[in-house]
Amino acid sequence: MRGILAVAALVFVAVAPVSPAFAAKLSKSEVEEVLNSQGYAVQDVGPNTLFVRVADYDIRIDIQGPDGDISYRTWLFEVDGDSVSYKVLNQFNNDVKFGRVYIDQDGDVTLQMDRNGAGGASLANIESDFDVFLMLISSFMDHLESQIVA
Repeated sequence: MRGILAVAALVFVAVAPVSPAFAAKLSKSEVEEVLNSQGYAVQDVGPNTLFVRVADYDIRIDIQGPDGDISYRTWLFEVDGDSVSYKVLNQFNNDVKFGRVYIDQDGDVTLQMDRNGAGGASLANIESDFDVFLMLISSFMDHLESQIVA
């Protein structure tokens, strides 16, 4: 029975119409265009890297790999990595499903969110992903403040 379902799923995927809004790999210029259209000033800083400044945060966007995987990353320089416990970081990471916060090799508190590009992603996904990432920054800062107050 599972074999029949698997074959049926493969046939469905093989003959399903492909929307032009989807691509196996979004280009860096497409990601840049989407974020520019949302009003963000985007800087092209390398073959696979963009930077976007939002409020006090520099957000690095890397588009890499054969599927166009996208990583959003920011460094929370106003947070002293030495004063944040791993318990606080782990609690946030356990509560959040779309990103993670960690202390990088330089001792900086870093927030990262990844999108697996396999199967394609739409330009609308980029818009919503960036909004989610901005919410993650705010959420972590709120989490951190509640831990200090508590």
